[in-house]
Amino acid sequence: MALPKPNCSFVIPSIHDDLELNCRIYYPRRTEQNAELFGGTFAIFAHPYAPLGGSYDDPVVGIAGGVLLRYGCVLVTFNFRGASGSAGRTSWSGKAELADYVSVYGFVLCYIDAVFREVSGPVSDDDTNSVTGPPILILGGYSYGSMIAAHLPSLETVTGILKEPKPDSAESEIRLRANDLAKDMKAYFAMHPAAGGSHALPNSPSQMGGYGSDAASRRIHRESSRRSIDGERVRKSVDRVRRKLSRDTSGRIQSVSSDNTVESKPPATRSSPVMPRLAYVLVSPLLSTVAGFTTVFSKLKFTPKGGGGGIVPTEEFHELVSHPCCCLYGTEDIFTSERKLRRWTEELVGKAGPKFVVVTAQTGHFWREADGPLRIRQGLADWLRALLPTLEESHPQNIGKTAS
Repeated sequence: MALPKPNCSFVIPSIHDDLELNCRIYYPRRTEQNAELFGGTFAIFAHPYAPLGGSYDDPVVGIAGGVLLRYGCVLVTFNFRGASGSAGRTSWSGKAELADYVSVYGFVLCYIDAVFREVSGPVSDDDTNSVTGPPILILGGYSYGSMIAAHLPSLETVTGILKEPKPDSAESEIRLRANDLAKDMKAYFAMHPAAGGSHALPNSPSQMGGYGSDAASRRIHRESSRRSIDGERVRKSVDRVRRKLSRDTSGRIQSVSSDNTVESKPPATRSSPVMPRLAYVLVSPLLSTVAGFTTVFSKLKFTPKGGGGGIVPTEEFHELVSHPCCCLYGTEDIFTSERKLRRWTEELVGKAGPKFVVVTAQTGHFWREADGPLRIRQGLADWLRALLPTLEESHPQNIGKTAS
Protein backbone atom coordinates (compact mmCIF):
# COMPACT_ATOMS: atom_id res chain seq x y z
CA MET A 1 0.00 0.00 0.00
CA ALA A 2 1.46 3.33 -1.06
CA LEU A 3 1.42 6.38 1.15
CA PRO A 4 -0.58 9.42 0.02
CA LYS A 5 1.08 12.38 -1.61
CA PRO A 6 3.43 14.00 0.93
CA ASN A 7 2.55 17.43 2.25
CA CYS A 8 6.16 18.50 2.00
CA SER A 9 9.27 17.20 0.24
CA PHE A 10 12.58 18.74 1.26
CA VAL A 11 16.26 18.07 1.87
CA ILE A 12 18.51 18.36 4.89
CA PRO A 13 22.27 17.78 5.13
CA SER A 14 23.58 14.69 6.89
CA ILE A 15 25.66 15.48 9.95
CA HIS A 16 28.03 12.74 8.77
CA ASP A 17 29.38 14.53 5.69
CA ASP A 18 26.87 17.22 4.60
CA LEU A 19 25.36 14.92 1.97
CA GLU A 20 21.79 15.90 1.11
CA LEU A 21 19.03 13.58 2.34
CA ASN A 22 15.64 13.54 0.64
CA CYS A 23 12.83 13.76 3.21
CA ARG A 24 9.05 13.84 3.23
CA ILE A 25 6.43 14.92 5.76
CA TYR A 26 2.86 13.61 5.80
CA TYR A 27 0.13 15.30 7.83
CA PRO A 28 -2.51 13.06 9.44
CA ARG A 29 -6.23 13.71 9.13
CA ARG A 30 -8.07 14.11 12.38
CA THR A 31 -10.80 11.55 13.05
CA GLU A 32 -12.61 10.15 16.06
CA GLN A 33 -10.34 7.11 15.79
CA ASN A 34 -7.11 9.08 16.26
CA ALA A 35 -8.30 11.90 18.53
CA GLU A 36 -6.02 10.80 21.39
CA LEU A 37 -2.78 10.91 19.39
CA PHE A 38 -3.56 13.60 16.82
CA GLY A 39 -1.79 16.89 17.36
CA GLY A 40 1.07 15.63 19.48
CA THR A 41 2.48 12.43 17.96
CA PHE A 42 5.26 12.20 15.40
CA ALA A 43 6.95 9.23 13.74
CA ILE A 44 10.06 8.56 11.65
CA PHE A 45 10.09 5.36 9.62
CA ALA A 46 13.18 4.17 7.73
CA HIS A 47 13.37 1.95 4.65
CA PRO A 48 15.22 -1.33 3.87
CA TYR A 49 18.69 -1.80 2.36
CA ALA A 50 19.25 0.59 -0.55
CA PRO A 51 21.47 -1.70 -2.71
CA LEU A 52 18.57 -4.19 -2.80
CA GLY A 53 16.12 -1.54 -3.96
CA GLY A 54 15.08 -0.08 -0.61
CA SER A 55 13.75 3.47 -0.48
CA TYR A 56 11.02 5.51 1.18
CA ASP A 57 8.66 4.21 -1.54
CA ASP A 58 8.98 0.63 -0.25
CA PRO A 59 5.59 -1.19 0.09
CA VAL A 60 6.17 -2.20 3.73
CA VAL A 61 7.11 1.39 4.58
CA GLY A 62 3.80 2.32 2.98
CA ILE A 63 1.85 -0.21 5.05
CA ALA A 64 3.40 0.70 8.40
CA GLY A 65 3.47 4.41 7.59
CA GLY A 66 -0.18 4.29 6.58
CA VAL A 67 -1.14 2.90 9.99
CA LEU A 68 0.90 5.57 11.77
CA LEU A 69 -0.82 8.26 9.72
CA ARG A 70 -4.28 6.82 10.29
CA TYR A 71 -3.72 6.89 14.04
CA GLY A 72 -2.77 10.55 14.07
CA CYS A 73 1.03 10.58 13.70
CA VAL A 74 2.83 13.25 11.71
CA LEU A 75 4.94 10.92 9.56
CA VAL A 76 8.48 11.65 8.37
CA THR A 77 10.21 9.37 5.86
CA PHE A 78 13.60 9.80 4.24
CA ASN A 79 16.03 8.13 1.87
CA PHE A 80 19.33 6.89 3.21
CA ARG A 81 22.30 7.90 1.09
CA GLY A 82 22.33 6.16 -2.29
CA ALA A 83 18.69 5.06 -2.13
CA SER A 84 16.52 5.40 -5.24
CA GLY A 85 18.82 7.79 -7.04
CA SER A 86 19.59 9.87 -3.96
CA ALA A 87 23.03 11.40 -3.52
CA GLY A 88 25.94 9.33 -2.24
CA ARG A 89 26.48 5.59 -1.88
CA THR A 90 25.60 3.05 0.77
CA SER A 91 28.45 2.65 3.24
CA TRP A 92 29.96 -0.69 4.23
CA SER A 93 30.00 0.06 7.94
CA GLY A 94 26.46 1.39 8.34
CA LYS A 95 27.83 4.29 10.39
CA ALA A 96 27.06 6.85 7.69
CA GLU A 97 23.46 5.63 7.53
CA LEU A 98 23.21 5.77 11.32
CA ALA A 99 24.33 9.41 11.13
CA ASP A 100 21.75 9.98 8.38
CA TYR A 101 19.00 8.74 10.69
CA VAL A 102 20.37 10.83 13.56
CA SER A 103 20.20 13.87 11.24
CA VAL A 104 16.50 13.25 10.58
CA TYR A 105 15.96 12.48 14.28
CA GLY A 106 17.53 15.82 15.16
CA PHE A 107 15.44 17.59 12.55
CA VAL A 108 12.22 16.18 14.03
CA LEU A 109 13.28 17.14 17.57
CA CYS A 110 13.83 20.74 16.41
CA TYR A 111 10.57 20.57 14.46
CA ILE A 112 8.63 19.42 17.52
CA ASP A 113 10.22 22.14 19.64
CA ALA A 114 9.31 24.81 17.09
CA VAL A 115 5.73 23.54 16.77
CA PHE A 116 4.99 23.39 20.49
CA ARG A 117 6.89 26.30 21.93
CA GLU A 118 7.25 29.90 20.87
CA VAL A 119 10.69 31.52 21.13
CA SER A 120 9.42 33.52 24.07
CA GLY A 121 8.33 30.53 26.12
CA PRO A 122 6.31 27.32 26.32
CA VAL A 123 3.08 26.71 24.45
CA SER A 124 -0.02 27.86 26.30
CA ASP A 125 -2.53 25.46 27.82
CA ASP A 126 -5.07 26.11 25.06
CA ASP A 127 -2.75 24.89 22.31
CA THR A 128 -4.10 22.39 19.81
CA ASN A 129 -2.09 19.46 21.08
CA SER A 130 -4.50 16.65 22.00
CA VAL A 131 -1.90 14.45 23.65
CA THR A 132 -1.73 14.71 27.43
CA GLY A 133 1.80 15.58 28.50
CA PRO A 134 4.83 16.09 26.24
CA PRO A 135 4.65 15.17 22.54
CA ILE A 136 5.41 11.61 21.45
CA LEU A 137 8.08 10.61 18.93
CA ILE A 138 8.07 7.11 17.43
CA LEU A 139 11.38 5.96 15.92
CA GLY A 140 11.02 3.07 13.52
CA GLY A 141 12.10 1.23 10.45
CA TYR A 142 11.77 -1.90 8.36
CA SER A 143 14.53 -4.47 7.76
CA TYR A 144 17.82 -2.54 7.43
CA GLY A 145 15.96 0.56 8.57
CA SER A 146 14.93 -1.19 11.78
CA MET A 147 18.52 -2.25 12.42
CA ILE A 148 19.62 1.38 12.16
CA ALA A 149 16.73 2.53 14.36
CA ALA A 150 17.64 -0.05 17.01
CA HIS A 151 21.11 1.50 17.35
CA LEU A 152 20.10 5.15 17.63
CA PRO A 153 21.75 7.11 20.45
CA SER A 154 19.82 8.52 23.38
CA LEU A 155 17.48 11.49 23.16
CA GLU A 156 19.92 13.53 25.25
CA THR A 157 22.77 12.80 22.83
CA VAL A 158 20.83 13.93 19.76
CA THR A 159 19.50 17.00 21.56
CA GLY A 160 23.04 17.95 22.55
CA ILE A 161 24.25 17.76 18.95
CA LEU A 162 21.68 20.32 17.81
CA LYS A 163 21.73 22.54 20.90
CA GLU A 164 24.36 25.10 19.93
CA PRO A 165 25.39 24.39 16.34
CA LYS A 166 28.16 26.31 14.62
CA PRO A 167 27.03 28.79 11.95
CA ASP A 168 26.72 27.29 8.45
CA SER A 169 27.17 23.76 9.81
CA ALA A 170 24.90 20.86 8.89
CA GLU A 171 23.46 20.99 12.40
CA SER A 172 22.64 24.68 12.02
CA GLU A 173 20.96 24.13 8.65
CA ILE A 174 18.86 21.32 10.11
CA ARG A 175 17.59 23.62 12.86
CA LEU A 176 16.82 26.37 10.38
CA ARG A 177 14.89 24.05 8.10
CA ALA A 178 12.93 22.57 11.01
CA ASN A 179 11.98 26.02 12.28
CA ASP A 180 10.74 27.08 8.87
CA LEU A 181 8.67 23.97 8.13
CA ALA A 182 7.20 23.94 11.63
CA LYS A 183 5.28 27.13 10.81
CA ASP A 184 3.01 25.22 8.45
CA MET A 185 2.60 22.33 10.88
CA LYS A 186 1.62 24.66 13.69
CA ALA A 187 -0.84 26.42 11.39
CA TYR A 188 -2.28 23.08 10.27
CA PHE A 189 -2.89 22.03 13.87
CA ALA A 190 -4.53 25.39 14.52
CA MET A 191 -6.87 24.87 11.56
CA HIS A 192 -7.91 21.43 12.85
CA PRO A 193 -8.68 21.96 16.56
CA ALA A 194 -12.08 20.27 16.76
CA ALA A 195 -12.35 16.66 17.89
CA GLY A 196 -13.84 14.15 15.50
CA GLY A 197 -14.58 14.38 11.81
CA SER A 198 -12.29 14.07 8.83
CA HIS A 199 -10.71 17.19 7.40
CA ALA A 200 -9.25 17.55 3.94
CA LEU A 201 -5.51 18.06 3.77
CA PRO A 202 -3.87 20.62 1.52
CA ASN A 203 -3.70 18.78 -1.81
CA SER A 204 -0.65 20.56 -3.16
CA PRO A 205 2.57 19.63 -1.38
CA SER A 206 5.47 21.99 -0.98
CA GLN A 207 8.91 21.08 -2.19
CA MET A 208 11.94 22.68 -0.66
CA GLY A 209 15.66 22.52 -1.04
CA GLY A 210 18.70 24.68 -0.53
CA TYR A 211 20.02 26.08 2.70
CA GLY A 212 19.75 29.11 4.90
CA SER A 213 22.92 31.03 4.09
CA ASP A 214 25.14 31.81 1.14
CA ALA A 215 28.05 30.04 2.79
CA ALA A 216 26.04 26.89 3.30
CA SER A 217 24.69 27.08 -0.23
CA ARG A 218 28.21 27.28 -1.64
CA ARG A 219 29.30 24.50 0.70
CA ILE A 220 26.71 21.99 -0.44
CA HIS A 221 25.50 23.35 -3.80
CA ARG A 222 23.46 20.78 -5.70
CA GLU A 223 20.84 20.86 -8.43
CA SER A 224 18.23 19.61 -6.00
CA SER A 225 18.51 22.85 -4.01
CA ARG A 226 15.25 24.23 -5.17
CA ARG A 227 11.87 25.45 -3.99
CA SER A 228 8.42 25.45 -5.53
CA ILE A 229 5.04 25.72 -3.87
CA ASP A 230 1.72 25.07 -5.59
CA GLY A 231 -1.74 25.78 -4.31
CA GLU A 232 -1.68 29.53 -3.76
CA ARG A 233 -5.02 29.51 -2.00
CA VAL A 234 -3.88 26.95 0.57
CA ARG A 235 -0.66 28.87 1.17
CA LYS A 236 -2.52 32.12 1.82
CA SER A 237 -4.83 30.35 4.25
CA VAL A 238 -1.86 28.98 6.16
CA ASP A 239 -0.24 32.42 6.17
CA ARG A 240 -3.33 33.95 7.75
CA VAL A 241 -3.20 31.41 10.56
CA ARG A 242 0.54 32.03 10.98
CA ARG A 243 -0.09 35.74 11.50
CA LYS A 244 -2.69 35.00 14.15
CA LEU A 245 -0.34 32.63 15.92
CA SER A 246 2.48 35.17 15.89
CA ARG A 247 0.64 37.88 17.86
CA ASP A 248 2.49 38.77 21.04
CA THR A 249 0.86 39.56 24.37
CA SER A 250 0.40 43.23 23.48
CA GLY A 251 -1.61 42.35 20.39
CA ARG A 252 1.06 43.40 17.92
CA ILE A 253 1.80 41.10 15.01
CA GLN A 254 5.36 39.91 14.90
CA SER A 255 7.09 39.60 11.56
CA VAL A 256 6.31 36.26 9.93
CA SER A 257 7.54 35.58 6.43
CA SER A 258 4.90 34.26 4.03
CA ASP A 259 7.64 32.76 1.96
CA ASN A 260 8.85 29.28 2.79
CA THR A 261 12.53 29.97 2.24
CA VAL A 262 14.71 29.17 5.21
CA GLU A 263 15.75 32.19 7.22
CA SER A 264 19.43 32.97 7.63
CA LYS A 265 19.29 33.57 11.38
CA PRO A 266 18.82 30.66 13.78
CA PRO A 267 16.11 30.89 16.45
CA ALA A 268 16.92 32.41 19.80
CA THR A 269 18.71 30.07 22.17
CA ARG A 270 16.33 28.27 24.49
CA SER A 271 17.37 26.79 27.77
CA SER A 272 14.75 24.04 27.88
CA PRO A 273 13.66 22.58 24.54
CA VAL A 274 10.45 20.58 24.32
CA MET A 275 11.51 16.97 24.89
CA PRO A 276 9.20 14.28 23.49
CA ARG A 277 8.51 10.89 24.97
CA LEU A 278 10.01 8.13 22.83
CA ALA A 279 8.75 4.82 21.48
CA TYR A 280 10.09 2.38 18.87
CA VAL A 281 8.63 0.30 16.02
CA LEU A 282 10.80 -2.40 14.44
CA VAL A 283 9.53 -4.42 11.46
CA SER A 284 11.54 -7.50 10.38
CA PRO A 285 14.69 -6.61 12.34
CA LEU A 286 17.99 -7.98 11.02
CA LEU A 287 20.10 -9.94 13.47
CA SER A 288 23.39 -11.76 13.69
CA THR A 289 25.02 -12.78 10.39
CA VAL A 290 22.76 -10.75 8.10
CA ALA A 291 23.21 -7.58 10.13
CA GLY A 292 26.94 -8.25 10.16
CA PHE A 293 26.97 -8.64 6.39
CA THR A 294 25.32 -5.26 5.82
CA THR A 295 27.73 -3.56 8.21
CA VAL A 296 30.90 -5.57 7.54
CA PHE A 297 30.71 -7.18 10.98
CA SER A 298 31.42 -3.92 12.78
CA LYS A 299 29.43 -3.09 15.88
CA LEU A 300 27.07 -0.30 14.95
CA LYS A 301 27.43 2.67 17.27
CA PHE A 302 26.92 6.38 16.72
CA THR A 303 29.94 8.61 17.28
CA PRO A 304 29.49 12.36 16.76
CA LYS A 305 32.04 14.50 14.99
CA GLY A 306 35.04 15.15 17.19
CA GLY A 307 34.71 11.85 19.03
CA GLY A 308 32.34 10.42 21.58
CA GLY A 309 33.09 12.71 24.50
CA GLY A 310 30.09 13.25 26.73
CA ILE A 311 28.24 10.13 25.57
CA VAL A 312 27.59 7.70 28.40
CA PRO A 313 28.35 4.11 27.28
CA THR A 314 25.28 1.86 27.33
CA GLU A 315 24.46 -1.73 26.49
CA GLU A 316 23.41 -2.55 22.95
CA PHE A 317 19.64 -2.07 22.49
CA HIS A 318 19.45 -0.06 25.72
CA GLU A 319 17.02 2.40 24.11
CA LEU A 320 14.68 -0.41 23.05
CA VAL A 321 14.21 -1.60 26.62
CA SER A 322 14.03 1.91 28.08
CA HIS A 323 11.01 2.97 26.04
CA PRO A 324 7.85 1.29 24.70
CA CYS A 325 8.68 -0.83 21.66
CA CYS A 326 6.66 -2.83 19.15
CA CYS A 327 8.60 -5.51 17.27
CA LEU A 328 6.87 -7.21 14.32
CA TYR A 329 8.43 -10.11 12.43
CA GLY A 330 7.51 -13.05 10.21
CA THR A 331 8.13 -16.58 11.40
CA GLU A 332 9.28 -17.53 7.87
CA ASP A 333 11.87 -14.76 7.53
CA ILE A 334 14.61 -15.91 5.15
CA PHE A 335 17.21 -13.52 6.55
CA THR A 336 16.88 -14.21 10.27
CA SER A 337 15.51 -17.48 11.64
CA GLU A 338 12.46 -17.57 13.86
CA ARG A 339 14.57 -19.18 16.58
CA LYS A 340 17.02 -16.25 16.65
CA LEU A 341 14.26 -13.67 16.53
CA ARG A 342 12.33 -15.40 19.30
CA ARG A 343 15.42 -15.66 21.50
CA TRP A 344 16.31 -12.01 20.89
CA THR A 345 12.83 -10.68 21.63
CA GLU A 346 12.50 -12.87 24.73
CA GLU A 347 15.76 -11.43 26.04
CA LEU A 348 14.51 -7.87 25.50
CA VAL A 349 11.12 -8.65 27.05
CA GLY A 350 13.02 -9.99 30.05
CA LYS A 351 14.76 -6.64 30.44
CA ALA A 352 11.93 -4.29 29.46
CA GLY A 353 8.92 -6.11 30.80
CA PRO A 354 5.56 -5.93 29.06
CA LYS A 355 6.26 -2.55 27.45
CA PHE A 356 8.22 -4.49 24.81
CA VAL A 357 5.46 -5.89 22.59
CA VAL A 358 6.07 -8.67 20.06
CA VAL A 359 3.79 -9.30 17.08
CA THR A 360 4.42 -12.33 14.86
CA ALA A 361 2.85 -13.55 11.63
CA GLN A 362 3.21 -16.61 9.46
CA THR A 363 4.88 -14.67 6.69
CA GLY A 364 8.30 -13.91 5.28
CA HIS A 365 10.67 -10.98 5.49
CA PHE A 366 8.81 -9.04 2.80
CA TRP A 367 5.29 -9.54 4.23
CA ARG A 368 3.89 -10.55 0.83
CA GLU A 369 1.80 -13.47 2.03
CA ALA A 370 -1.93 -12.86 2.42
CA ASP A 371 -1.74 -12.62 6.21
CA GLY A 372 1.30 -10.32 6.20
CA PRO A 373 -0.05 -6.81 5.54
CA LEU A 374 -3.13 -7.49 7.67
CA ARG A 375 -0.99 -8.60 10.61
CA ILE A 376 1.17 -5.48 10.39
CA ARG A 377 -1.90 -3.26 10.35
CA GLN A 378 -3.64 -5.05 13.21
CA GLY A 379 -0.56 -5.45 15.39
CA LEU A 380 0.63 -1.88 14.96
CA ALA A 381 -2.88 -0.47 15.43
CA ASP A 382 -3.36 -2.42 18.68
CA TRP A 383 -0.02 -1.15 19.96
CA LEU A 384 -0.78 2.46 19.03
CA ARG A 385 -4.13 2.33 20.82
CA ALA A 386 -2.32 1.28 24.00
CA LEU A 387 0.65 3.61 23.56
CA LEU A 388 -0.64 6.69 25.35
CA PRO A 389 -1.69 4.83 28.53
CA THR A 390 1.68 3.07 28.44
CA LEU A 391 3.61 6.34 28.29
CA GLU A 392 1.47 8.00 30.94
CA GLU A 393 1.87 5.15 33.43
CA SER A 394 4.32 6.13 36.14
CA HIS A 395 5.73 2.61 36.33
CA PRO A 396 6.02 1.44 32.68
CA GLN A 397 7.21 -2.02 33.65
CA ASN A 398 3.73 -2.76 34.97
CA ILE A 399 1.80 -1.91 31.82
CA GLY A 400 1.24 -3.09 28.29
CA LYS A 401 1.16 -6.64 27.10
CA THR A 402 3.19 -8.93 24.92
CA ALA A 403 1.56 -10.69 22.00
CA SER A 404 2.99 -13.51 20.01
